[in-house]
Amino acid sequence: MDEMWFEDELLPTMATAEVAVKGIRGTTPRQVRAEARGIVRADRPRWRRLEASPKQLTSGVPAVLYQVRLGFQFDIPEAARRSGAHFVYARCAARLRPAAEGEPQPTVYDLYPRNLYEGKQRQVAVKFAPELKVMEVGGALGEISADVSLGQVEPVVVGWPGEDERAPYWELRPLSKKLLGVRHLWLLVEMPQGCSGVRLAALVEGDVKTRFGPIPIGPEERVWDKRPSVLIR
Repeated sequence: MDEMWFEDELLPTMATAEVAVKGIRGTTPRQVRAEARGIVRADRPRWRRLEASPKQLTSGVPAVLYQVRLGFQFDIPEAARRSGAHFVYARCAARLRPAAEGEPQPTVYDLYPRNLYEGKQRQVAVKFAPELKVMEVGGALGEISADVSLGQVEPVVVGWPGEDERAPYWELRPLSKKLLGVRHLWLLVEMPQGCSGVRLAALVEGDVKTRFGPIPIGPEERVWDKRPSVLIR
């Protein structure tokens, strides 16, 4: 069973709630904030160290690669669920920085999923470059892909490495079903020589559909330096 990393209650800002009730008589921003809310529980990231042939690293600089799994559980509080609130969009973001100030910056070597557009559920598995090997196990990563199965994927998922390839994020848009339950996302992180570790933080925000329309929601704490983080090394 995965260890919980953090739990965030996602709410609209007061300014967002005030805009939502404009023109609706008898409705207050407080009512919007009571109905437009969600919960995200993040599993503590899991990772394994990989090795790669020098030709894999286009920069030519010696580096270590880490395969990282992020897990996010989406939920709606019972009272909000009774009023019909449900996720219609989520943005799962991460931020990479070196363990110590002044060290070389770790970056995103690859991420998964990048673009799942299919509208029906299907079984998919994580497969990075076949030359990558798991240091503790040996053998091509593709040979142990069963260990990193994504299972049934239904939402549209699109991923980007982000600014300077150090701020990866994924956009999830559920199609036929509501966005509830666990979603796993994967990173391949490149830690350059001279970097003693990778500090990884995460943040989730999104939109919930309510009787007031779709409402943007997010955690109270959005400053990256104050977000929960783990040290990978």
